[in-house]
Amino acid sequence: MKRKKKVRKYIRLKIYAFAGIIFFFALIALIIPLRPKESAVEKRKLEKFPKPTLETLWNGEFFEGVNLWYADTFPLRDRLISGNMKIHSAYGMQKNQIYGSTQALASVPDEKDKAEKEEEKSQDKKLKDGKKQREITQVQEQFGAVYLAEDTAFNLFGFDKAAADEYAEAVNTLAGKVEKEVKVYDLIVPISSGIYLDAKLQKELGSADQKEAIQYIYDKLDGKVAAVDVFATLENHNDEYLYFRSDHHWTALAAYYAYCEFMDLKKIEPTPLDKYQTMTFDGFLGTMYSYCDQAPALGNNPDTVTAYIPLSTNEMQYQDVNGNTVDYEIIADVTDWNESSKYNCFIGGDEPLAWIHNPALTDGSACLVVKESYGNAFVPFLVDHYEYVYVVDYRYYPSGLTGLIKEKGIKDVLFLNNVMAASTGSLVSNVTEIVNY
Repeated sequence: MKRKKKVRKYIRLKIYAFAGIIFFFALIALIIPLRPKESAVEKRKLEKFPKPTLETLWNGEFFEGVNLWYADTFPLRDRLISGNMKIHSAYGMQKNQIYGSTQALASVPDEKDKAEKEEEKSQDKKLKDGKKQREITQVQEQFGAVYLAEDTAFNLFGFDKAAADEYAEAVNTLAGKVEKEVKVYDLIVPISSGIYLDAKLQKELGSADQKEAIQYIYDKLDGKVAAVDVFATLENHNDEYLYFRSDHHWTALAAYYAYCEFMDLKKIEPTPLDKYQTMTFDGFLGTMYSYCDQAPALGNNPDTVTAYIPLSTNEMQYQDVNGNTVDYEIIADVTDWNESSKYNCFIGGDEPLAWIHNPALTDGSACLVVKESYGNAFVPFLVDHYEYVYVVDYRYYPSGLTGLIKEKGIKDVLFLNNVMAASTGSLVSNVTEIVNY
C-alpha cells in the first residue's frame, strides 16, 4: 500500500514538473523582446502581432492571428526546427526523400485561369497610356516537389505549356517593339535535376523533361530572337560543381559556361576563367535547406560560393524598391552575412534596376539583362564587354522595358531565366507586364 502511494506521488511530481517546464517556456516565449521578427533560414519576415478591431474580436480572427504569431515567432524557432529534424533523422536510414507534392508537377491552368489572365492583359493595355506604375508584390520562391538524395537537394520540374507559350510571346513581342538595330536574345537555364539526374530517374520522380521544355520555348521564338542554348554545354560539364547542393541556384562556374555560349553566339572571345580574381564564401545553406526543414544531410555539408570579379571594375549602382539609388559592388564581401544570404554577393541581389559603367570602354555599347535571380551570377561576366550593363529584375521593376532601351541606347537585350521561371505563370505574367507597359 505504501509502495503504491509512493508510486502515485512520484507520478504526480513528474506531471507537476513537466507542467511547470511547459509553463516556464510558454511564459518566456511571451516576452516580446526575445521573439524574432525574421527567419534567416526561410528568408522571410515572420508574422506580426495582429491589431484588434471590433470585427476581428467578434469573429475570432484576432485570436487566430495571435495563435499564428505565437507559433511563428517562438524564440529560437529556427534552432528548434533544426533540432527536431536531427532527431527525426536518427529514426533510421533516410538517404532519399521527397519534400512537397509531386502532384503539382503536372498542373496546368484551367480555362477560368486563362480567362482571368486575358482580362488582366486587357486591363494592362488600358492602363498603359496612363503610365500607371505596376503594382509590385513580394514574389516568393516556388519549388513544388524537392528530391533529397543524400547530401543534395534537387528541385523537380513541372512543365506548364500555357505559361511557356506566354513567355515566348512576351519575348517575341519585345523583339517586335524595339528598333531593328536592337538584338534580342533568350537564354533559358536548366535546373540541377535536369543536368545531374539521369532521364529514367527524373521520369520515375514525375519530373518533366527540361531539354524538351526549353526546346519547345525556343521553337516558339520568331526570327528576331536568338536563342542561347546552354543545355548541352552544362550537361558536358555535369561532373563539376555547377549547382549548389542546398540551394536552387546555379554556381558562378555554371554561369561562366553559359556566358561562353553567349559570347560564341556574338563571335566575341570570352575572358579565360583563370584571368579573374575570385572571392570565396563558405558555409552557405540556401533555399533548399529551408524547404527541406533544415535536413541535417544538407546542414552538415554546406555549400561554398565562389565569385569572379570583373577585370575592368567592381563598382555598380542600383535602385531599390523605394526608388533610392545605392552605390554598391558587383561582387560584395558577404563573409560575415548569415548562412542563407551568401548568394547575394552577386550584383546586390534582386533589385528592380541596376547599372554598371565600365571605364575601360568608351564605345557606347550597352546591354540589358532581364532576369530573375539566376541572372545575378551571370551579369559580372558581361561587364568587361560593354561600356554599360543594365539589369532589370522583372519581378520588381515598376516600369516598362521599351522606354529604358530607347533612353539608354541599348543594343543587346538578353532575357535570362531558369526553366522553372520561364514556365511558371505567376512569374511569366511579370515579364508580360513590363514588355506591354
